[in-house]
Amino acid sequence: MYILFKRFFIPVLAIFGLILSLTLSHDDEVVVSLAPESTLEITPIFERYEFGEGNTPAMHSMTSVTLPNGNLLGAWYGGTGEGKPDVKLFTSVFDSQRLSWSQPVAILDRYQASDQLNRFIKKLGNPVLYRHPSGVTLLFYVTVSIGGWATSNINVMTSLDDGQTWHRSKRLVNTPFLNISTLIKNDVITYEDGTFGLPVYHELIGEFSHIIRLDLAGNVLDSYRITDGDNTIQPSLMVYDDKTVVAMIRDSGRDIEKVHRNISYDSGVTWEEYQPTDVDNPNSAVFAFVDNNNRSWMLFNDSNRQRERPRNNLALAVSYDKGETWKVVKYLENPEKEDSHEGRYGYPWVTKQGDIFHVMYTWDRLKFIHLRFNQAWLETLL
Repeated sequence: MYILFKRFFIPVLAIFGLILSLTLSHDDEVVVSLAPESTLEITPIFERYEFGEGNTPAMHSMTSVTLPNGNLLGAWYGGTGEGKPDVKLFTSVFDSQRLSWSQPVAILDRYQASDQLNRFIKKLGNPVLYRHPSGVTLLFYVTVSIGGWATSNINVMTSLDDGQTWHRSKRLVNTPFLNISTLIKNDVITYEDGTFGLPVYHELIGEFSHIIRLDLAGNVLDSYRITDGDNTIQPSLMVYDDKTVVAMIRDSGRDIEKVHRNISYDSGVTWEEYQPTDVDNPNSAVFAFVDNNNRSWMLFNDSNRQRERPRNNLALAVSYDKGETWKVVKYLENPEKEDSHEGRYGYPWVTKQGDIFHVMYTWDRLKFIHLRFNQAWLETLL
């Protein structure tokens, strides 16, 4: 999503751009994010927007990508509550000139998903948007046919017109054995051969993280295990160069309650032994990203499960050693970390747009907060 190819050549796509895998070779190097110097500003920018309130009783799991015209395409799920049968996937566009979000549009409900996937769909869940360098936009999302989230599937829709229209959904085949219990939350990394890695997690009989490597046709080419089955879900990936990738991982257990970290030196194919950091995690999502000076940043709830309201703050921390140690430099919500503060802030997402960073997160499941800031503002926190 927030990446540029160093050696960028993509063969001409066939109709709908869905047979790229026939022309690409496997290159295990990820592409690196670099900000064009012409976009850099020295004046700090920090802006806050709210949107979505009242569209549905509850909403969650915001995701976004940058469009060629500089706007953002956002997506999320909304309905009467998480896992409810009336939940739909919505999209909206942030106009970069008017600095406002468009009226949300419902693009998929469980009945439409059932028709497209030719199977019963009980509920919809987390979406993840990804814009491929070829110009194809993909929307991954979770479905459940029976049981709970532990029996879920990942599906994908494609758009060739920047999210104005979407083609029929396709279910990803991650494993020949049942093909269930694969979920998504965080951003995608792109490999130099045009394939891409979707960070996913497993929740049935053990909880662990891995990367599934795909082509534009939605074919799963490989899978790379990040952690084993021990309460480690929703990996967020940071890319430092064409080989070095770090995963910051949510702790879903009750024993450690710390954000976990792992590192790969071969573009996410093999991983070291993952370790907990000193960052508290009350079983809540984190999002980590790399700035234009190759420093690491992370958004998370700075709390643990012993607190009555463990998600009532949202912290921004910086790391100078690729995520091994962290320092909180700003609380985006509840700056005093008051226990009486009743808000719930979660599921952060970051989209990088040159020198600009867009942060989105859920505000008490009632609306979304969108923060827009630049590299110069980050520098003021150090």
